[in-house]
Amino acid sequence: MTISASEQRYKSVLVVDPVSSGALYAPLLADAGIPVILLDTERARIGGLRTEATPGALSFEGDFDGSADRVLAYCRDNAVGYVVAGSESGIGLCEYLREHLPGCPANSPGDSRPRWDKEFMFSALSASGVPSLETVAIPVAESLNTDDAARFVADAPVVVKPSMGAGSVDVRMVSTSAELVDAVRSITTAPGFFGDRPNALVQELYPHPQTEYVVDTFSHDGVHEVLGVSCYDKRVSANGDFVYERIKWLAPDEAPAGIICDYATAVLDALGVRVGAGHMEVMYNPDVGPRMIDFGARAHGAGQPLKTFKLTGTSHIHRECEYIAHLLAEQPLSASGGSYSLPQWGAVIFFNLDEPTQCRDRPVEEELMALPGVLDVTINATQGAEYPATRSLLDALSLGLAFISADNKRELDERCLRVRAEFDAVFRGKQRHPA
Repeated sequence: MTISASEQRYKSVLVVDPVSSGALYAPLLADAGIPVILLDTERARIGGLRTEATPGALSFEGDFDGSADRVLAYCRDNAVGYVVAGSESGIGLCEYLREHLPGCPANSPGDSRPRWDKEFMFSALSASGVPSLETVAIPVAESLNTDDAARFVADAPVVVKPSMGAGSVDVRMVSTSAELVDAVRSITTAPGFFGDRPNALVQELYPHPQTEYVVDTFSHDGVHEVLGVSCYDKRVSANGDFVYERIKWLAPDEAPAGIICDYATAVLDALGVRVGAGHMEVMYNPDVGPRMIDFGARAHGAGQPLKTFKLTGTSHIHRECEYIAHLLAEQPLSASGGSYSLPQWGAVIFFNLDEPTQCRDRPVEEELMALPGVLDVTINATQGAEYPATRSLLDALSLGLAFISADNKRELDERCLRVRAEFDAVFRGKQRHPA
C-alpha cells in the first residue's frame, strides 16, 4: 500500500496491529480525512489476536522482511506523521518508529521496555519512587526448585505472571512451593503469548481487601488526561486463576477515582509516557493505597472505548484521533475533551465457566438484547463446541460479553445477574422463560 499524491493532503497515520480496539482508528481518522496505513505483525497472529490478514494491511514480515528500519524508510516515503500501537503485540515496533521518525510525537527517548515488558516496568516504578508491588524476575535460563521457591511463599500467596503477554494469560496465584515451581516452569520453558520467551515474574499479592481498577488515559505533549475509570469484579478460581466477571464504570467524582487518577499520572511519568492512549490496572484499598499491577501502552481492548463513548460521549481513542487531526490536519483541539462525565451507570459482563462445558444451544444476541438495559451483546461461542473452564480474560471473550446500562447501581446489578443467568441457561441447553 502506497499513499497516492491525492491522498497526501495531510500526513498519514500508521497503525501497527489494527486488531481489537486498534481497528477503531481507521474509520475515525477517515472522518477527518487523514490517510491511514495498516500494518500486521506475526506476533498478533501467534497470540491469537487475529486469525487472518487484516484487509488492506501490509505485513511486517512479508512486505518488510521483519525489518523495523525498512518500515521506517517506508514511513518516511509515505509522509507518516503519527504511529499508533493498535494492540499489545505492536507496542515495541511502534515505540521504535515513533522515536526514529522525524517529527513524529514520541515517548521519552532511550529504553522503551518499561512500556511493554513488565520486568522493566516495575523496575522503573521502583527507581522513580512510585509505590509498587515487590517483584522478582526469574530468567528463562534459570531453574527454580521447591527449596528456592519456599522463600517466596513463606508468608502469603504470591502472583506469578509472564514478563510479556496480554489478557491475563498465564497469570496465577500460588500458595505452595510446588505450585510456584510449576507456574514458573510453565512460563519459562515454552513460547509466550506472542511467541517470545518471557521471564517469569513473582510478585507480592496485593493484600485483601483488593479491588482492581482500570484507568484509560491519553497523553500528548507530556500532558496526561483520564478518559475513563472502571472497576473490575473478579474472583480466583479453584486453580488459582483470576476470572474476570464484570467491569463497571466509575464517575470521575466517585471515590476512589481521584486518588487512582493521581497515581496513574505518577505511573505514566515514571514509565516515560508522553504520547498515546494507554490503560493501566491498579489495585486499591484505603489502608495500602494504589499499586499498579499492569500497564498497556495502547488503548483498552475488547472494544471497551466504544462502550465508554456510548456512556460518556468520549474515550481515549476518540481523544487520540482528535489530537491526531489537530496535529496533522490543523483541526481545533477541544479544551474540554480531555475529561469525561458519567450520566448513566454501565457495565460489561464477561461470560465464563467453572468447569469444561459443551455449548448445547448457542445463545442468540437478539434475545439477550431484548432484556432491560442491554445495549450490546457479543456471542462468540459455537453450538456443539467444547469450552474449558475459564482461566483468563481471553477464555471469557471466547464465550462472549454483554454491555448493560441502568439508572442506578442496584438496577445495574439486577440486570447483570439476569443476563448472565439467561446466557448460562441457554448455553447449557436449558429453557428459560423471561418474566
